[in-house]
Amino acid sequence: MSPSTSPRFFTEREVACHCTKESCWVLLGTRVYDVTAFLRRHPGGEALILRRSGKDVSQEMEGPPHRHSENARRWMEQYYIGELDRDSGTEEAQ
Repeated sequence: MSPSTSPRFFTEREVACHCTKESCWVLLGTRVYDVTAFLRRHPGGEALILRRSGKDVSQEMEGPPHRHSENARRWMEQYYIGELDRDSGTEEAQ
C-alpha cells in the first residue's frame, strides 16, 4: 500500500475469518497483514503462523521463544493491507 493511499479498515470478525492456508491474516496491534504468501517461507514453519491466524501476533513478535528482529518487522510491512477498525467491533456487539 502506498503512503498516499488511505488504509482500508477491517473488523476483528473479518480478520478472524482469514485463518487458512488459502487466506491467512494476522494482526500486529491494530495493523492487519495478509501473510498468506509468506506461510511457506516462514523460518519456523507455516503451522506456527496458522495457529495464530486471524489473531494478534504482537506477543509472538516480542517473544518468547525469541524476539523477532527489526529486519523481520520491516519484511512484514510488504504484507500490510490495512487497519483494525476497533469502533465497528463495539457496534457489532450492540
